[in-house]
Amino acid sequence: MYNGGIIQVKKKLDDKYIDKIKNVDFQPIFIMGLHRSGTSILYKMLGETGNFTILTIYHLLNYDNLLYYYINGLEEEKKEELNHLFKDMDIKTRKTDELKVTADYAHEYMYIFSQKNYPWKLTTENIQLFEELCKKLKYISGKNNPVLLKNPYDYPNFLFIKKNYPDAKFIFIHRNPLEVISSSMRLYETRLKSKDELMGLYYEKYNDTYKNPLALFLQRIYYISCFPLGIFEVIRRSDKANKYFLKNIRYLSKEDYISITYEKLCMEPNKVITKILDLLNMKTDKDFSKYVKPRKLKLIPIVLFLRKFIYKMMKSYFKEFGYELQKGKN
Repeated sequence: MYNGGIIQVKKKLDDKYIDKIKNVDFQPIFIMGLHRSGTSILYKMLGETGNFTILTIYHLLNYDNLLYYYINGLEEEKKEELNHLFKDMDIKTRKTDELKVTADYAHEYMYIFSQKNYPWKLTTENIQLFEELCKKLKYISGKNNPVLLKNPYDYPNFLFIKKNYPDAKFIFIHRNPLEVISSSMRLYETRLKSKDELMGLYYEKYNDTYKNPLALFLQRIYYISCFPLGIFEVIRRSDKANKYFLKNIRYLSKEDYISITYEKLCMEPNKVITKILDLLNMKTDKDFSKYVKPRKLKLIPIVLFLRKFIYKMMKSYFKEFGYELQKGKN
């Protein structure tokens, strides 16, 4: 049921089926990168190779009933209901870009955590829920594929993940920090100037902001005013995560991870996807040559103004991946 905000599910129908997944084994593979670094398009591309089990918006919105729907042959019916809802709400693509939205749209597991009031990154508090999620996904997929996941909040958390899941693999994606920060601020602008109905389906706190005029006003001042103080939060978060990567990547075996860049993915998508799949001993015949193109992103004025400050903070990261102090063009 849809009540103008998040989809409401009254029952948790999976409770009597939970023993079905008790002995399910899974191998997690994580896409790691900052928000707006290209994780979503990479997730979609890898998902379409057919080599992975992925988390979709259908899974997210029906989490407590996934086993029930699968076992009772209701999955396709429920997906069709969701697609009809998207059509009724005129949701065709993400508001922030042109990624197509259907029931099979690949999504982030952080929102499973948020629905249960857990921290957004993987911790000892939510690890049991995470394992339940992975087991559910693998069970209802009917396949023996590894589970491919993404959550930008876990980018600076890979050592904790590796400690708890020794067979985990990591796909790191990097992008010029100036573009990441600029794109992040554009994201706030898009979601705060007018309501993103898609986000309202799965994130209740976002709906709460739009129900509270004062909270919405303060968020707009913080993130989308002429000189938004929120940009320093975005810079700090990006810097902290990238420093974590540079400091700790040495502790992962070269057999357990690969680092790519968004720019290279756009220029040579087939080559990059093949390189990733080689690490995982996988193959695909899918042609991605016309799938993704470099986006000519013009930096927003505040990022242009602060670009030297940002470069100085993240100089080591800029140099590691060959990024330069640009002037607003790709």
